[in-house]
Amino acid sequence: MRDQRQPTTRINRTVRVRSDNFRVKSATTAEISGRTPTIRSMISVLIPALSGTASVGTAGLMDALNKADLSQGLLVGRAARRVFDVRLAGLDSGPVSCRDGVSLQPSVVAADIAAPDLVVVPGLDDDLATSFAENRRWVPWLSKWHAAGARIAGSCTGAFLVADAGLLNGKPATTHWLFADELRRRYPAVNVTADRMIVDNGDVITSGGATAFLNLVLYLVERFAGHDRANLAAKVLLVDGHRSSQLPYIAFGRERSHDDAIVHQAQQHIDLHLGEPLRIADLASRFGLSERTMSRRFAAATGRGPQAYIQQARVRHAMRLLETSSYPIEQVGRSVGYTDPAAFRGVFKETTGLSPRAYRDAYGLRNGAFPAEK
Repeated sequence: MRDQRQPTTRINRTVRVRSDNFRVKSATTAEISGRTPTIRSMISVLIPALSGTASVGTAGLMDALNKADLSQGLLVGRAARRVFDVRLAGLDSGPVSCRDGVSLQPSVVAADIAAPDLVVVPGLDDDLATSFAENRRWVPWLSKWHAAGARIAGSCTGAFLVADAGLLNGKPATTHWLFADELRRRYPAVNVTADRMIVDNGDVITSGGATAFLNLVLYLVERFAGHDRANLAAKVLLVDGHRSSQLPYIAFGRERSHDDAIVHQAQQHIDLHLGEPLRIADLASRFGLSERTMSRRFAAATGRGPQAYIQQARVRHAMRLLETSSYPIEQVGRSVGYTDPAAFRGVFKETTGLSPRAYRDAYGLRNGAFPAEK
């Protein structure tokens, strides 16, 4: 991608960027003043300026990528080699209105860009249907740029625009966990893996929700500029770039938004007896159903069978205890029905992506008054 006001001459040399097979064409830029041409080998990055969204999703993404790219220079106290040439693109040259009275001014127009090296699509607004419709005009440009060889990265619900362009068909992808089911519903050809923070298919990348764009930025720095530079950027930005899963952030609760009164009663019974043995046959008998009918109605109402719901309910309550109490971890496990500490740790980590100790360290009480554990 280049500034259309400058005459640029391409040369037939390529520069290989560390940590990727991405090949970036160098360019010799001749200034109108006749000064000596300079060689550029930066990766051109285009960020579409989405309309009607929270400005942090677009401006924050752009600022974080630029800040990460400048981190080496900040450390050594002098200008260092830049990796990314980041531009904000508009569908036209006018300002783009975001939410809450904020406007963004694109520096380039989509029609003037032939083939950027990388396109990073910000997240849509929380009113997904309205935001999607308002920004769907970007979809043909994503298709065109991808066909021309651009890598496409979707941040958060930006994955909906990427999927609408057909770029995720038959591929795994992630998005904000709140909207994962909607992504599956709209695009059944996409293998939605909501637990993942980053999914990289080579030519198309997707990332998890909201401020996970910071993790996407660090991932892009590592992929295109190397591990050392990404670690330095993480330190400068004060971001933990090692989160690989959205599981610790996924809230359980949508399983209650149904109209089956029997299943509601069964759920209430389960929640009140998490520390006791819970058998599906006993549960069905209590509410006058066969085990098969209970399982079928539970799955229809909640999206999961009763055994899976029991496990989720136990883990959910354990999460709450780890967040708010100083009980030893084995006691937390027993209070939610696990007499085997190893089994509790295994189920908890499988569900949340973290061990009970790591979860408490991340989300528990901040007074450091937890008893020492062996």
